[in-house]
Amino acid sequence: MTFTNPQQEIEQLREEIRGHDRRYYVDAAPTITDQEYDQKLDRLKQLEAEHPGLLTADSPTQRVGGEPLEGFRTVAHARPMLSIDNTYDVENLSKWAQRCYEALDPQLAEIEAELAAIDQREESIKGKRDKASQAIRKQGKEQRKTLEEKKLRLRAAAAETGYAIDGGYLAEPKIDGVAINLRYENGLLVLATTRGDGARGDDVTQNVRTIRSIPLRLAATETLPAPEVLEVRGEIFMPHAEFRRINDAFRDAGEEPFANPRNATAGTLKQLDPTAVAERRLQFLAHGQGEVAGAQFETHTQFLDSLATWGVPASPLAKLCKSIQDVWERIEKFDSQRDQLSYEVDGVVIKLDRYDQREQLGTTSRFPRWCIAYKYPAEQAVTKLLQVDWQVGKTGKLTPRATMEPVFVAGTTVQHATLHNYGEILRKDIRIGDTVIIEKAGEIIPQVVRVDLEKRPANLPPIEPPEKCPDCGGEVESEHDDAGKETARYCMNPECPAQLRERLIHFAARGQMDIDGMGEKIVLQLADAGLLNSFGDIFELHSKRAQLLELDRMGEKKADNLLAGIEAAKTRGLDRVLCGLGIRHIGSTVARILAKHYGSIESLQAATREEIQTFQTDGQESGIGPEIAASIHHFLHSEAGQHVIEELQSANVTLAVSQPTEPNTPQIFAGKTFVVTGKLEKYTRDEIHTLVEQHGGKASSSVSKKTDYLVAGEKAGSKLAKAEQLGVTVLSETAFEELLPTENS
Repeated sequence: MTFTNPQQEIEQLREEIRGHDRRYYVDAAPTITDQEYDQKLDRLKQLEAEHPGLLTADSPTQRVGGEPLEGFRTVAHARPMLSIDNTYDVENLSKWAQRCYEALDPQLAEIEAELAAIDQREESIKGKRDKASQAIRKQGKEQRKTLEEKKLRLRAAAAETGYAIDGGYLAEPKIDGVAINLRYENGLLVLATTRGDGARGDDVTQNVRTIRSIPLRLAATETLPAPEVLEVRGEIFMPHAEFRRINDAFRDAGEEPFANPRNATAGTLKQLDPTAVAERRLQFLAHGQGEVAGAQFETHTQFLDSLATWGVPASPLAKLCKSIQDVWERIEKFDSQRDQLSYEVDGVVIKLDRYDQREQLGTTSRFPRWCIAYKYPAEQAVTKLLQVDWQVGKTGKLTPRATMEPVFVAGTTVQHATLHNYGEILRKDIRIGDTVIIEKAGEIIPQVVRVDLEKRPANLPPIEPPEKCPDCGGEVESEHDDAGKETARYCMNPECPAQLRERLIHFAARGQMDIDGMGEKIVLQLADAGLLNSFGDIFELHSKRAQLLELDRMGEKKADNLLAGIEAAKTRGLDRVLCGLGIRHIGSTVARILAKHYGSIESLQAATREEIQTFQTDGQESGIGPEIAASIHHFLHSEAGQHVIEELQSANVTLAVSQPTEPNTPQIFAGKTFVVTGKLEKYTRDEIHTLVEQHGGKASSSVSKKTDYLVAGEKAGSKLAKAEQLGVTVLSETAFEELLPTENS
C-alpha cells in the first residue's frame, strides 16, 4: 500500500496492530506470526520518533512509560470491589441457588407478605381474650396452615427443577490472579486500580498499560459506541510458562523464586518501574463491571458480548446454565479440563445472568448475594518425611517444619510443610521416615494431612520436642491443655535473636504498625547488616541514611520511601503498638480493649494484674482472663519490656489512643457484646471484631452472662458449650452477615 503522508501510514499501522491484538487475545485466532507483528510495531515506533507531533497516548507503542514511579497513590473505587462468598460442596451450592430462587419468586414473596400480615394482626390483639380476638386467632391459624402447605409445595417444585430461574446461571473459571478495575472514559483507558480493601485500591495504571491483552482504547463501532464511562473488572494473571521462565531466571541469579503465579503477579504489579513489568508477560481476562455511564446492559452475557466487540478479552469458557444441576455438571467437566489450561484456576464462579435480578438480591457489606464461588478441594500428594526442624516465632513459640522428598502439588514443587505445633505431631502420630499425605491449604501453604500407617517402617521412634531453643540455646517451657497434654513449647529467652527478627517482622507488618516499605526481606536485610537490633532501632534509621544506601538494591527513592513509612507509623496509636510488640496472648482485639480502657501506656503500666483482669467496659466484663492479664503485666514490668517502652517514647511514637472519628456506619450493635470462636471460612476473627466495633458493638474474648452473641465456626469447643449453657444467642457466619446493613448495587 502506498501512503501519501506519514499520518496515513501511522493510523493504518495502529489500526492493524489493534486488530491483531484483538485476534490474538480476544478471538484466540492470530493471523500473523510474532515476527510479523514485531515488524509492524517497530515500523510504527520509527514513524512516531520521526514525527513526534503525531504521537498519541493510546498508540500501541505507548504501553511502557518513561520514568519509574516513586510510589502508588490510593484511589477510591466508584463502586466497591466486594469479595465473593465461596463453598466447597454441592449441598451449599444448592442452598445458595435455593436462596436466590426463593428471593426472586413472586408467589413465595406473596406468601411471606401474607404470613407477615397474619403476625401483625395477632400482635395487635396480644393478651386479648374476647370472642372477636379469638376468631382472628383461629382464622390466622387456618390461613397460616394453608400458606405453609402452599409454600412447601412451591419449594418442592423448585427443587425438582434444580432452582431453574429465568435468565439462568453463568458459570466461569475462577482465575487465581490479582483483581483489577479498568476505567475507560470515552473509550480511553484512564485508570487501573487494584482491589485493595474493597473501598480503595492502588493506582497501577502505568504498569497495567504494559499488558498487551488490555486495550488502551476500546474498538468502538457505529452500532456499539464506547460508553462515556466503562469500568471493566477482571483478573490479571501470569501464565504457567511465564512463571517458570521468571523463576528459572531468579534461581540462575541466586535469588528466591516466587512461591506461585499469584504471588508473582502481585509482585510484578507493585514494581515501580513499568519497564520491568513489561518484561514479564502478564495477561488479563474480564469477568465483571464497575461503574457504567452511557450504556445499558440487561444481562452479563450481553455485557461480555459487548466487551468482545470492544476488544476486551473475557474467558471463552464461561457457560450459561439453566439449573443448578447444569452448573454442577459444568463444574465437574471443567475440573477434568483445568490441568490443560495455561494458567492457574482454583474454582468456578457462578452468578445470575440478569442484572435486574442482581439488583433485587443486592449485597451484604462483604459479598454480593447473586454470586458464589465453588472452590475445588486442595490438591494432595504423597511423599516421605525426611526431617523436622524447629523455627522460633515472635513469642518464642517453637514451630515444627517438615522437610520432605520433593513432590509436585498444585502447580509447584513442594519440599517443606508446616506441622503447626508439637500437639499436632502427637495427635497425628507423625514420625521421621513416615509416608505422609500433604496438601496445599488454599493452594498456598503446604501442610501434612495424615500419615499412611500401612507404609510405616518398623520401630520408627516418636519425634522428641527440643529441650533447648534451636536458635539461642535458651531454656524451653512447655504448654499443656486442660487434659494435661503438651501442645506447644516456648523459648523463654527474651533476647533470642530469632524471636527478635520475627517480632520486628510482625511489628512492621500490616495490621500492626503498617510500615510501608518494610516487608520481611527488608527487615532481615537490616537485621543482618546490624541496623536493627530492637524496636527502637526502626525509628533511628533516619539518622543512618548513608548506611541504608550501602545495602544491596537500596536506592535513594526506596530508602526515602522506607523512612517516610517509618515516620507515618509513629502515629498509629496505642492499640497498634500493643498488638505489634508480639506480647504473648495479645492480639488486635485484646489490644483494642486495653487501649480503649486505659487510654495511655502510663495508665496501663500503673494497673495491677488483678485490675487488668477484672476491669469493666460499658458496665460489662472486659473478657481479659488471668493468662492475658499476667502476660501483659509481666511484659510491662519486665526489664526488657520497660526498655522497649522507653525506646518508643524517646522516638516520639504515640503510646496513647488516637482520636476517634465520628461513626459513619449505622450503630446497629450499640450496647451488644460479641465473642467469636471456632474455625471460620468467610471472615477472620479480626474482621468480625472490626465490623462489630464499626457498628457500635463491643468485641470480647470470653463468654459471660453479659455476652449477647457468639459467632461460632467449626470446632467451636468450650465457648460454644458455655454460650449454650448461659442462653447466649449463637450465630453462624451467614447469620452474622445477615445482621449487617444491606448495600444494594
